[in-house]
Amino acid sequence: MSADDEAALTARERGDTHVALRGIGRIVMLVAVVVLVAGVVLTGNFVHTGTFLPWLRTATASTTAVVGEAPTPSASAEDDGATPQTPAERVAAEDERLSAVAALGGTDPALIEKWNTVVLGAKGGQATIYVLGDLVALGAVRQDDDTTFTLVRNVVVRAGVELDLIVPGVTLRMASSPAGTTSIVGWGGHLQFAGTEGERMAITSWDDDRGGPDVDESDGRAYIRVRDGIMLTSFADFASLGYWSGRTGGLAVTGSGTVDAGVRLQDTTITGLHYGLFASESTGVGVFDTTITGSTLTGVELTNGGHDYVLQRSIVRDSGGDGISLSRQSKDLSLTETTVEGSAGWGIRVDGSALAAGPTSGGYGLDPSSGFTLTESRVQNNRDGGVRVISNDTTEITRTTIDEVRTAVLIEGPSRGLTVANADLSSSELRALDITGRITDATVSGSRLVGRRIALELAGAAVIVKDNDLTVTSGYAVELADGARADLTGNVFRGVGQDAVAMWSGARTMQADNDDSHWSFQWAWVGWMNEHPMMWMWALVLLIPAIGVTLLWRRAREHRRLRRLLREALLREGQERVAAYGGSAAQDPATPSPTPVPPPASAPPLFAGERARPAREARADRPRSFADLRTGPLEGRTFASLREFAVAAVVEGGSSVGSIARLFRIPQWRLQKWVDEAASMPAGSGRTYT
Repeated sequence: MSADDEAALTARERGDTHVALRGIGRIVMLVAVVVLVAGVVLTGNFVHTGTFLPWLRTATASTTAVVGEAPTPSASAEDDGATPQTPAERVAAEDERLSAVAALGGTDPALIEKWNTVVLGAKGGQATIYVLGDLVALGAVRQDDDTTFTLVRNVVVRAGVELDLIVPGVTLRMASSPAGTTSIVGWGGHLQFAGTEGERMAITSWDDDRGGPDVDESDGRAYIRVRDGIMLTSFADFASLGYWSGRTGGLAVTGSGTVDAGVRLQDTTITGLHYGLFASESTGVGVFDTTITGSTLTGVELTNGGHDYVLQRSIVRDSGGDGISLSRQSKDLSLTETTVEGSAGWGIRVDGSALAAGPTSGGYGLDPSSGFTLTESRVQNNRDGGVRVISNDTTEITRTTIDEVRTAVLIEGPSRGLTVANADLSSSELRALDITGRITDATVSGSRLVGRRIALELAGAAVIVKDNDLTVTSGYAVELADGARADLTGNVFRGVGQDAVAMWSGARTMQADNDDSHWSFQWAWVGWMNEHPMMWMWALVLLIPAIGVTLLWRRAREHRRLRRLLREALLREGQERVAAYGGSAAQDPATPSPTPVPPPASAPPLFAGERARPAREARADRPRSFADLRTGPLEGRTFASLREFAVAAVVEGGSSVGSIARLFRIPQWRLQKWVDEAASMPAGSGRTYT
């Protein structure tokens, strides 16, 4: 086949009737990939930034300098004697005032002139009780009306003295403004605030300039504190007190290590304090039927080696930090029928970690603290999680409901002694129960654990898990890692995942009598993709090019095969022509050529002026290349087009229509039509096959 023949072979003649469709398909595929990529990017932008095109946001230019010169340092309040400016300076100034007052006599003029403080001391060396009327008489309190009084001077209650403010229906306003604050401090003495069930007492900070409570903590705020003494409250309401530190946090009880300090809150409401209740180095703290709401930091902070804490039938709500916190070797906390909810940190955080890992200047012990009991309580809707216990021995959570978005209960070792029984723990995003670290003598029984990916996670712990109902949305009912060991008996596993119990990193289990009939199998990677739905979109985006690459590879392979076949055909034709040329040149000129034997019949000429060629029977063998057609009747012939060549191969060469159509890669019906048209033309009329 000549170069002209190849050039004359059109796509339609080759039978390739889908060129336009393939082009359209490629364009559609390209547009689909672009649209999908753009959709993924825009969706991700909206999820993370709230807008589809964050790079089009125009920053508002300021007309003033945004980076000014550094201010010239000024002398501190302690250096120049000016009013303290920062909250920390104000706390330091309060410590200085209390230390100075403690060193002065009860009638020293400096108490009023310099420190604006009224000191209540024992009379005649005998225990003395002061009441609200005494404070008015001493000029510490101003009476505004029959039920409203304002504290205008600081009050310090010394040892051996008790200040009893038992005034039903009375509101005590504690002066608090940028100009200065007031406080009531039991410095070894006792404080009592009480009303009655029908007529409660109210204590609040008060800013005369604003005509309302002081809500700005940055410039200090009124507070109540007992140091080495006892505080009692009942049917009392405290609001808008405290700032910056624990001891100035609003209601504070602090010990010095030499004298017991304690507090009992009964039927009390505490609203908007810096710390709802702060207890340091204290003993015998009891909170009963009390509601603590809207604390700036922790609702109840128990710290610095205190012990014997009891909360019953109480509510701690909407704290700015943890709801309830036990820390720094404090121990023996018992919560019963208590609700903790809406905290910005953990609902309950118990940190019993040892204060040292070896010898220290403070001589601290190396053992963790112990004793935390949570019974018949509810913990819910806290930002960081429900309950977190760190290195605390003898922890018990029983008959308690904990419902969180994040982890419901997190137990961290090392520790000894953990009991979770008849509890209802659930997390909508993470784990119901996470036990990690070197924890021994641990039992989880009779509880309902519900998590999103994992109901119960054990890492490095040894736990007996029995008679529980564990449910997950998709993942593992129980996951063990880091050498964890667990005896799993009589549990019910519900959910979807690859395994109900998964073990990693040397973990071991004993499993008996567990019910997994409610468990459905799902490959882990499918669950992971469902947890990250954007990955399905990315997979689709990547799948289309992958399919396209496969099709391109197959097409390239087919083209290589066709080129190889064409090369082989051309090589065979060249070899045959070389062989024919060599054979004729090798003949002896003197040797006469053999006389050809005429065929029995002659075929009429096919073209004008062409001599008749002998007829031939239909080829029994199927031509496999153009070289095969160049032998016999068509040998040495030239044709104006491939159509003429194909028709001559059928009419004169005797090949079948099907074999020639396949060889020329044209539809069989089209070749048959060409043959029929050639046959309908009269012989000798100068016909052609075009």
